[in-house]
Amino acid sequence: NTICNDTEERQADARSLAAEVDAVVVVGGKNSANTRHLAEICREIQPRTWHVETEQELHPEWFAGCSTVGLSAGASTPDWVVAGVAGWLRALP
Repeated sequence: NTICNDTEERQADARSLAAEVDAVVVVGGKNSANTRHLAEICREIQPRTWHVETEQELHPEWFAGCSTVGLSAGASTPDWVVAGVAGWLRALP
């Protein structure tokens, strides 16, 4: 097993999150294998999963009919990027 404990824990948390929400946004670099894998894990459980690098990539119509949206991020995603996406999601009507 070549996955470190932090990555394994992050993946387990993503699985749990995806099972509890109406949609998932995974934030992180498109070239990050770990972040792409998080998105794949979530998408297997919650088809309404999107992998974005910033809030500028989000579209309100993705969340039509959703009451709860989960947010996950790659380990190397800066906090300010995650905060920007979280703020965008909180502002949804």
